[in-house]
Amino acid sequence: MPDVDVLIPTIDRLSSLVMTLGGLAAQSWRDFRLVVADQSEPPVDADPAVLTLRRLIEARGGEVEWHHRPVRHGIAEQRDFLLRRARADAVLYLDDDVYLEAWVLETLLATLRAEGCGFVGAFPAGLSHRDDIRPEQQAIDSWHGPVEPEAVEPDSPAWERWQLHRAANLFHVGRGLPARKLRRYRVAWIASCVLYDRRKLEAVGGFAFWNRLPRYHSGEEVLVQNLLMRRWGGCGIVPSGAYYSQAPTTVLNDRGTVDGHALALLPEMIERYAAAARA
Repeated sequence: MPDVDVLIPTIDRLSSLVMTLGGLAAQSWRDFRLVVADQSEPPVDADPAVLTLRRLIEARGGEVEWHHRPVRHGIAEQRDFLLRRARADAVLYLDDDVYLEAWVLETLLATLRAEGCGFVGAFPAGLSHRDDIRPEQQAIDSWHGPVEPEAVEPDSPAWERWQLHRAANLFHVGRGLPARKLRRYRVAWIASCVLYDRRKLEAVGGFAFWNRLPRYHSGEEVLVQNLLMRRWGGCGIVPSGAYYSQAPTTVLNDRGTVDGHALALLPEMIERYAAAARA
């Protein structure tokens, strides 16, 4: 069985998906299974570039599983679908607009195994901001010892860690590090490229709450990561080696907003899974 299942939800972003698959095909860590949940219309699995990259992943020792899912319930349901098909101990949720440098998957897996935490993320930079330097948003709170459990409450000072994930802030911080120097840092949450311990993710319910959210929603990973941090901790890595295509998002409604945020479920989820942990 592969060491990692790479789980990609995708919808109507062919060019960005090709970029993402290209980064995956070049990873130094080759022992992974790629599972794609495609809600594009028309489906993109027969696109020549997609086919070539699928074949390349397989030729380098990986596996590929592709699902076309025309009925759309939102991103949390896509994540739930993918998690239910995962078999590996570690699962990488990778958005369909993220390019990874060749060392990223291997580094994420090594960090997750070494720390035994709930998740490790590599937040992508938007390089249109590479000259937009924002020192006031670049505060970084590093882990100097082992990653440990912590409760990060919405609207607490620790919640402001999210500022590091704006624009290209993390990219600029990474460029200031000595060569080959990796740092683990504390997060409020992390998006788009996150490696989870599958069993720990399932222990906090995964994304089974999807049917309690409206079709257009956000915050599903914010919620599960908050729960995971309370029990096992989580971290980000810098440099991240991840980059956005900066294609338009596909999770918004026609008004350009969302109709609900998963964090509304946080108090009851804390009580439910805190009680389970005590038991």
